[in-house]
Amino acid sequence: MEEIDILPAVGRTSTGPGAGRRTHVALLLALAACASNHVDAARSALRTNDLRTARTLLEADRERYPDSMDVRLTLGEVYYRSARDALDWDDDEGSYLAYLEKSVDEFVRAAAIDPKNPQPLFFLAMIDMYRGDIKSAQQGLRNTRKLGFGPIGDTNLAESYVYAGNLTEATRWNEAGRQAGAGLGPVTFNEMLIEWSSGDLRAARRSFDLLRTEYPEMIQTINVAPLPTTPRRFEEFAGYCCASPACGPYLEKSCEALSLPVKHREISKETLLEELRVQMEAQRKLQEIYKQRKEIEIKVEPEEPAH
Repeated sequence: MEEIDILPAVGRTSTGPGAGRRTHVALLLALAACASNHVDAARSALRTNDLRTARTLLEADRERYPDSMDVRLTLGEVYYRSARDALDWDDDEGSYLAYLEKSVDEFVRAAAIDPKNPQPLFFLAMIDMYRGDIKSAQQGLRNTRKLGFGPIGDTNLAESYVYAGNLTEATRWNEAGRQAGAGLGPVTFNEMLIEWSSGDLRAARRSFDLLRTEYPEMIQTINVAPLPTTPRRFEEFAGYCCASPACGPYLEKSCEALSLPVKHREISKETLLEELRVQMEAQRKLQEIYKQRKEIEIKVEPEEPAH
């Protein structure tokens, strides 16, 4: 729980030795708890896709607690989900760009608050993945590993290599995640994608059945956005993937093998240029943040992975 700056002279009416300080500390804790409750309530709203409520709660918290990492990260995710809904469901490029820029700003601000925290870079990588910039996404995921994201960083990279069409690297990183203790949930999810991509549908169905019974949370989202319902069969999951611009375009041949249509992001040249502007501005700000922290070895622009 982080300390919160509030107006001075709190607790002045209390009496007795140390009473003012005790009242001050108690109020700090109460305010911090209030901030946590808003974040928890916003996350509950996110689970039901009530983005308007989540935005209202978190924007109010941001005004009161501008240096709260939890508020910034959660609000960034809400804006990202709002951006996707605006484009994927409403074909509203203007709202998409507005929310996208707000989302990126929140994650960059979160990185400035705590440069050693890998979560802002993880979410920025997810945005790059959605935009179709796989190299930038992989660079972001490699950075999260450098910042100590743990074995889940390995499985994230494995998934990205499935989307990049490099199943050898996907398998290598997935095995690295398994050996490091990532857990069977993310490892099995990647195995399902690898099996599907390689054309082994029988194995993919077995992996899906394991996920459905033991790790259902792994098949309830795509690129941190929830599916409308939890899929009951592998083909149902594949249908959601193929219909999502965050998944289908990367697995187009696999979708075609199941006679599933693929949904691509259909945006104007002007929107593409605005996306690029937002990305370049974010990279500029991140470079400034990490330039000041010489002990953190982060490279913002994409680079080829070391072997």
